Amino acid sequence: MNRSVSVGVVVLIVVVSIASIGAPMASAGIGDGDRASYTVHQTTSATDTHASTHSQLQPVQDSQQVTSVAEDAPDFDQTTFEITVHEDGSATWTFRHEQRFGTGNETTTADREAFEEFAATFESEETELYNRFTEQARAMTDTGAEVTDREMDAADFERSATVEDLGGTRGIVELSFTWNGFAHVEDGTVEVGDVFQNLYLGPDQALDIQAGDGLMFDRVQPEDSAQYSRSSLEDADSVRWSGEQQFLDGQPWAVLVQERAAGDSASVNSDNMAWYLAIAAIVGLGIAGGGLWYRRQSAGGETDAGPSTGQSASSDATAATAAPTEDEQRTEPSSESAPLPDEELLTDEDRVIRLIRENGGRMKQVNIVEETGWSKSKVSMLLSEMEAEDTISKLRVGRENIISLEGFEPEATKSPFDE
Repeated sequence: MNRSVSVGVVVLIVVVSIASIGAPMASAGIGDGDRASYTVHQTTSATDTHASTHSQLQPVQDSQQVTSVAEDAPDFDQTTFEITVHEDGSATWTFRHEQRFGTGNETTTADREAFEEFAATFESEETELYNRFTEQARAMTDTGAEVTDREMDAADFERSATVEDLGGTRGIVELSFTWNGFAHVEDGTVEVGDVFQNLYLGPDQALDIQAGDGLMFDRVQPEDSAQYSRSSLEDADSVRWSGEQQFLDGQPWAVLVQERAAGDSASVNSDNMAWYLAIAAIVGLGIAGGGLWYRRQSAGGETDAGPSTGQSASSDATAATAAPTEDEQRTEPSSESAPLPDEELLTDEDRVIRLIRENGGRMKQVNIVEETGWSKSKVSMLLSEMEAEDTISKLRVGRENIISLEGFEPEATKSPFDE
């Protein structure tokens, strides 16, 4: 899909729409001596802010439309774009604007009273400011839908204006809406960023992406300028980028995954080694026990079969009278060793024991790998199990592991093969 430059309009409207709340607050940010009341009149400072913002956000396709929005931009102390991303790909956008009141007692009181009067009107009536905000939000989603080929719409508009006293008295104005279809969703992964093109944050602006319920961050870009709400990205519930900053196309970019699935995966990864060792030990014990049972059964079968003769009748009679009882077999084992079973019937442990015996009671581990054709990891795990069961012993000589059966251990003071 060929992304049009028109998506730049989306970003531009996002940034400039903040300026629209300046109509009733045009005097915000003016010095004490020049402070005016909260009216719709535009101040010189606001005009300067507009000129700076307008030039920084070029190019756009419809500059006349944006100019009409930005003409009454105020000089806010801080503006934050908060984007809370949800599992279904929707996002709650909140434009948060902060303005500190004057420093003197009389000025602070006057500013606060003026702001409270503005706030009452702003929250109770659909002012021109609020109507302009809703129109711009719908324009943003329409343009985003054209660029991404996803269905999008704007809904759930809200507004508020309050006074907070944290770190000094200040007024807070918030406008928010839900952007349905904002993020790309696939297989439980939510990807944010394809609606952003040529995004610019001014010196007093910040963009904050927040993980909604059930989501956690997996990756973000640009990573070097990202600020995590906690010590690591995996633990963070929000990531912030502060201005002044110019982003590449498609940035800021974030990938979020389902919190439960990611947590389970992390837990499994941390416990993998312990589980593997436990399973290997159980399997090793089962194999050893099975091999011992098989050897006993095989030896007993050879004894029961006895020598074969050409006269079946006499052989049966002789076997019936001469065959020892089961108890006698257990208490009086055959003086002759039973023949070793076929290669494919041996357990891995038995194969290693027989191989070491055939090589004089001890071997290099690398030679066991070569002789058996098994992988290094399989041989290493098997030998570790056998060493734990005292079936063999290991001695590290240089870079080699010398594997020995009981009674064939080399002396530590000389080479294991100097005899």
